[in-house]
Amino acid sequence: MSILSVTEKLQTVTVYFLVTMKWKNVFVTWNPQDFCNISNLVLPVDTFWSPYIIIYEQVDEEKSLSRPFLSITHNGIISTTQQHQVTITCNLEMHKFPFDTQMCSISLFSFNHPATDVILQSNQTTDEVNKKSKLYHLTNGEWKFTNINIIPYRLEDEEEVFTGIIYEISMKRRPILYVLNLIFPTCALYLLDMTILFSSSSYEDNISFQLSLIIGESVLALILKDILPTSSDDPPIIEYLCPNDDGCIGDLPINAAEEETPPPFPQGYETAEMPRAS
Repeated sequence: MSILSVTEKLQTVTVYFLVTMKWKNVFVTWNPQDFCNISNLVLPVDTFWSPYIIIYEQVDEEKSLSRPFLSITHNGIISTTQQHQVTITCNLEMHKFPFDTQMCSISLFSFNHPATDVILQSNQTTDEVNKKSKLYHLTNGEWKFTNINIIPYRLEDEEEVFTGIIYEISMKRRPILYVLNLIFPTCALYLLDMTILFSSSSYEDNISFQLSLIIGESVLALILKDILPTSSDDPPIIEYLCPNDDGCIGDLPINAAEEETPPPFPQGYETAEMPRAS
């Protein structure tokens, strides 16, 4: 339903979605003609047994909203819908930041009941889930939902086998904000840095301008530090533009100053040797 937030530094994603479960209870059937043609009932959820589903990747406390009611049909089909707002852990690949595409998984399991008691299966195909998700998607923020892939899963734990369903959610970042606030200023600073090297301004002006560039690049580096994860094994390409500020700017004017010849003596002054002590 919605991608609420993505925290790159903590490698977590907060999502909002709905889970609709249906199962058959053979002990709850009736003939509608014997009960005033009533074929459907809505009762409190605690009236009958319902499966307890957990999310394997969930890292925050339970924030699923209450599901006070369930629906029962005359042929014993019970259905219930539950809202979830959860924060899940996700391995975010930041190499192409801010033009990256991420894929996170939501795994639904029923660890209280092995496969001999409960078998979880998806009642919709991948195309149906994608169509409904794009139709009901609520937010239009930094991240754009692209695709959902459904994978059935079996987990073997010692002598018991549990079934589950994995939903792989693909999402793409909208990079326009980072392009305007990060990439464009960085490129502008580097262009100014190259321009000042070939300018005919004085040495003092060059040094002052280079110090200003160092301050600007340091601010951009702090912005990246607050966004990117510290444990990333594959850092973004944008960090390779200038891994060391001191090695990228400020070298040429200083070296040129070191190679400058000393100024000539003013006219009217002559050099003389110091007299030797007798």
